[in-house]
Formats: sequence, C-alpha cells, structure tokens
Amino acid sequence: MYVAALDLGTSGCRTMIFDVAGSVVSSHYEEWESFYPSPVMVEQSADQWFEKLKITIKNAIQKGGIDSQEIVSISITNQRETIVPIDETGKALHNAIVWQDRRSTQECEIIKQKVGADKIYEITGLTIDPYFSGSKILWFKLNKPEIYNKTHKFLLVHDYILYKLTGQFYTDFSNASRTMLFDINTLKWSDEIASLLEIDLDKMPTPAESGVDIGEVTSKNTDFDKKTLVVTGAGDQQAAALGVGVVEPGRIKCTTGTGSFILAFLEEPQYDPQKRVLCSCHAVPGAWVQEASIFSTGSALRWARDIVGYEEREKTENGKDPYDLMTELAGEIPVGANGLMFIPHLAGAGAPYWNPYARGILFGLTLAHTRAEIYRAILEGVAFEVKKNINVFNELNFKPKELRVTGGGARSKLWNQIMSDVLGIPTFKPELEEATALGAAVLAAAGAGIFPDVGKAADNICKISEKHYSNQENNLKYEAIFEFYQTLYDNINDSNLYRKFFDLKLYEEKKSEDES
Repeated sequence: MYVAALDLGTSGCRTMIFDVAGSVVSSHYEEWESFYPSPVMVEQSADQWFEKLKITIKNAIQKGGIDSQEIVSISITNQRETIVPIDETGKALHNAIVWQDRRSTQECEIIKQKVGADKIYEITGLTIDPYFSGSKILWFKLNKPEIYNKTHKFLLVHDYILYKLTGQFYTDFSNASRTMLFDINTLKWSDEIASLLEIDLDKMPTPAESGVDIGEVTSKNTDFDKKTLVVTGAGDQQAAALGVGVVEPGRIKCTTGTGSFILAFLEEPQYDPQKRVLCSCHAVPGAWVQEASIFSTGSALRWARDIVGYEEREKTENGKDPYDLMTELAGEIPVGANGLMFIPHLAGAGAPYWNPYARGILFGLTLAHTRAEIYRAILEGVAFEVKKNINVFNELNFKPKELRVTGGGARSKLWNQIMSDVLGIPTFKPELEEATALGAAVLAAAGAGIFPDVGKAADNICKISEKHYSNQENNLKYEAIFEFYQTLYDNINDSNLYRKFFDLKLYEEKKSEDES
C-alpha cells in the first residue's frame, strides 16, 4: 500500500511515492520554465505544469516497480500565491502569474485605499503586497478585463492540478489563506474584501480542510489508477511544517533555501499589532501558523561562494562540495567572526521589517579578515535574522521550545549549531530532507483513512537525525553581539539612510554609463 505526493515548486515538480511508514519508495523530478515579460513580471505555463507532472508520475511509478493500483491516494503541495485564470473548459486564459511577480504594485495601492492595511491584516492575517494572489486577480480585472470576464475560476497551483486530476474546483485552507481574499477566522472567502474590490467570489474554488478526500482520479492522462483517491493538500511551507512535526505548541520550523521561511504552530489565529509577522492556516486541520519570511539567507552564502569562494569552487572538480569547504573554514573561526558582522538584506528585508530599501552590510571589515570570517559572519547574520523574528513570536506570547530545520541550509551541522547557540533552544534536523513532500504524503494517507489524526501521524513518521543543543557560553556571547546587530540596523534605518542611498540611483547611473 502506497501514497503519492505531488510536489510542485517554483522551478519544477516532483512525484514521490511513500509507504505508509513514511519511507520514500521512489521519486522523479522535472524542471519547467519561467518567463519574464518585463523585469518585474514572472510567469509560467499551467499546461507545462501538468505535462511535466505526468512525466514525473510515470517515472516514479516505473522506478519503484509499483502497480499503480497499489497507490491508494494522492495529495498535492505547491508553490503558493501563484494564480492562473481558466475558462469553463479548463483552458488557461493567460500564463500563470508567479508569486515572485511584482506587477501588481499599483493594485496594492488601490487595495490600501479601498480596504486598508488594518482591515486586510485583521481578516486575512497578511500584509498588502504584490506577493499575494488577490493583488494579481485585481491586476487581471483592471488591466485584462476581457480575460477577467471570461474567467470561470482563478486557481492556485494546487487547485489547478487537483482540477486536472478530478475535474473539481477545490482549494485548501492553507493555500486560500495566502490569497489576501480569505478570512482565516471564518475559514471562508471574505465577502467584505471582495465587495470593496469588486471581485467576483464565484470565480474562486471551494475551500476545504487539508487532508479531505474529494473523489477518485477521473483523468485519463496520467498513470494513476482510476480508483486512486485525490486528497486536498497544502501550500509548500505548511506542508513542510507538517512534514517535520510542527504539530504542537512550542515547535517552530525554519526552511532555508534561497530565503528562509519560519513557521510556528498556533492553536488559534495570532495577530501582531505591528504587522511584522503573518498568520495563515496550517495543513493541520483546526490549526494556524505564525509565519515570517526572510528573503536572503541561503542566497547570501551562494553570493559569497560565487564572489569570493574561488578556491572552494576550484576544489569542486575533485568532487568536493564548495559549501562544505566554506563551512569547514567558518568552523575554524570563533563566535563573532573576529569582529566581522553581516546583515544579509541582499534583496531587501522581509519580516520583521518589510523594508524593500534595505541592503546588505558587511560591517567591521579590516585588512586582517579572510574569506573564512566572511563565511562565518554570513552564517551568524542569518541566525540573527531568525532570532529577530522568533523574538516577535515571543512578544506575541509564543514560547519556542525547539527549532526544526529543513532545506539546503540544514545540511550544515555548523549552521544548525550556530542557530541553536544564537536562539538558545535546541535545533533538530529531520531525517528526510523532502519535508514538503512528506507533509503531502501524510495528508494523502489521512484522506484515505490510513491515519485518523494528521498531527499524530506526522509526529510519528517524522524521524530526527541530528540534535544540536545550545552552548551556554556561546549563547551569552551571541546575546551581546545580537544587541549590537539590532542597533546597527535600527540606526541606519531610523536615519532614513537606506532610502537616501536608494534615491542616489547609483545603479541606474552605472548602468547608463556602461551602455554609453
């Protein structure tokens, strides 16, 4: 007996087949394209999502030597906020607008005027930002009215694949709660927001809990058996939180890839009066998550690899991972990176600042510093950003007991130890890195009745492979360094230096100079 997780990320998709003990039986991955009609626009083809997904399904079944009739259920996890309009026949009327797309900046200003930031946060738990799907739908209404009028449903990635498999229009609470149109208290589309923005809620799919069986596969276009159950899934970050066992108060997960996403388990919606962190629905029925997004974390280490890690890159030819070499060097440097400090706002600042003008800072640089100190400073700087957001969680009466880490950043034992030392709580690394797919597999199993309780099932299946405990001496040192780190950012920001630097338009001047 098996379950399948369909994991559709930003760069591609993966089908993973699990047994009911949570072990991976087989997997296959395919990439897809993103299109950039302008510097602020990012689009993808919904048709390509399904075509690539069919390839992964076929190959995963073949690799596992599995009879498709043995797969009892399927669930989906996905890149969030990305939206596609379809007509009554299921045909995409436009490329999907991806979560990274920033074209709806003007629409966000309209939302601020018509609804207001306070009302949006109170109802949806979100800030007003082009990131979220509601602003993208409003963009269609105002800029592509012919498409908006023809649209039968606006579907998120999860919803589109679920439709292709079953012919039904459903979303799940965790995905719906990232649209800026969903009331996270009533668990319904918000009539108030839709009315103020004149958005037709009949164009939205029916919301349901994660882990709900909505019927059997009806599509003839996949290698799944027609009797296989299709179960509502979850957005990637909530699915990852489920997959690493963030199913009870006190547990937090931090997924570090390009950026870092921090989610804490909540038994009821929790709001921040200053709107620094967000609140969304969890993949666990009847639960929510406090969420913070940090934009540049793993990408900051990649920047260092590409810009100053020439020796480490050269050794890649010998089969060595440059990141392993970089963290080995960083491990030889003491706490505080010998007086070097790094603020990793290389793509602006996300939570808790939401400051698009912020930039990266390497502070304290001297002639004595080497690449090793830079590497160490980056690892510590990211940990400080995580601490800032967890401090906000603390202010909101969330008491963290442990941090569960996933993603590429979690492969570094040194980084996991630095996290524990900075935060003063244990850091646990689960055995399976593909936590997002595991979360979807748990939902698939629950929807098929294999597990009666989603949270308990995830807790039992999630196996911890590494545990790092905070070193008290290091923690005390980091507390003093962190205080200065906060002061450094605050002084620059409070003096409006980030905005003044942006207004110098140095990049544009350099660009025009190069072009001339």
